[in-house]
Amino acid sequence: MKLSKTSLTGLLAAVGLSTAQAQTVVHITGSTAFRAATVNAITHILKPGFTYGYAGTSFTGANQAIFTGTTITNSIPVIIKTSWTGSVAGVQTVSQQLPVSTWLTNTTPQSVSGTPSAPAVYDSPAVPEVDMDDGVQSTTPFPSPVLVAQNVGAVCFKWVASKGAPAGLTNMTPNTVQALWLNGSLPLALFTGVPADEASSVFAIGRDPDSGTRDTAFSESGVGPFTTVVQYYPTNASGAVISRTAAGPITGQELVPAETVDGIFFDVGDGGYSSGGDLAVAMEQTTAAIGGYYVTYLGISDSVTALGGGAVELGWNGVRFSDIAVQEGSYTFWAFEHLCYRSNYGTVDANGKTVADLLATQIKNVDAIAAGELLSSMHVTRAVEGGLVTPTY
Repeated sequence: MKLSKTSLTGLLAAVGLSTAQAQTVVHITGSTAFRAATVNAITHILKPGFTYGYAGTSFTGANQAIFTGTTITNSIPVIIKTSWTGSVAGVQTVSQQLPVSTWLTNTTPQSVSGTPSAPAVYDSPAVPEVDMDDGVQSTTPFPSPVLVAQNVGAVCFKWVASKGAPAGLTNMTPNTVQALWLNGSLPLALFTGVPADEASSVFAIGRDPDSGTRDTAFSESGVGPFTTVVQYYPTNASGAVISRTAAGPITGQELVPAETVDGIFFDVGDGGYSSGGDLAVAMEQTTAAIGGYYVTYLGISDSVTALGGGAVELGWNGVRFSDIAVQEGSYTFWAFEHLCYRSNYGTVDANGKTVADLLATQIKNVDAIAAGELLSSMHVTRAVEGGLVTPTY
């Protein structure tokens, strides 16, 4: 069959249109501490009219989300999927090309205002292209292959005590953090200086080894990111670990069971929460049943949740978190955040790399403030999480 010139032109135009409208898919994983900044930035790089849906009821706290739209710059039709596994796990899955199984399907309910409570229906496992990393890759157990890393802001953290903590529990120091996490519990009097508090306890609770928040907390405090620690799980009347899906009140606790994370075995007590959102919920509960209080470390967005539910903010070395304190160097519980991808990403998917770069620029220039500080506002620097903080002025 011979096509006329008109028919051939129409066919080629249709093929070109189909190609132009083909959607690029970008899978993003990594840091829950920088989750809020990242998902806010995604909404800002897409043209008005994009749709999205997410798991649970908190957009910035959702473990999974999906966005469908077209980028404002370059007009790239794109589907962006997020599944937050923790900073360290993100480095591993992107650098070693390991699939993640919790990407929401394209048929997930979406709307221009955002549709919550996405059903737990997932795509076939897919390798993430982009990772948000709290700190530098070399401080994880997965230093190679080396990823391309763009510094997009300073991610900040807080020490937090559980709801109902006494007024005298106000501050953490390297000594109290090291003593607490190496032992699992300490007398409250060590923190308050009140003899009557010797009969009460402070218990360590925190994230699992996938977490960049944990990595930064233990680097900053001198515990060490690869040191074995002792952490607890609070439990409810049914024996379930307190989380967003297992409500309180707390009636007991247990040491975190032994587990294997990223192919590495962690003994009893050395694991922890896989989600900062679930940990934040645990910190909102009263703890009379355990004869003491919990202390933990949280990213800024998760700390907002915990503090809003009655948890108590603590200082670090006598200094409370504030933007100015971070920017000028007196508050040092922070790390530089990096958007990372493999060095061949542009060759494999040029549009995907363009979307990732647009996202990095948006976070760097605008949205990093949801999790910490804009790079342009920082008057200090450091080479690595927990490293020496020095002025840039």
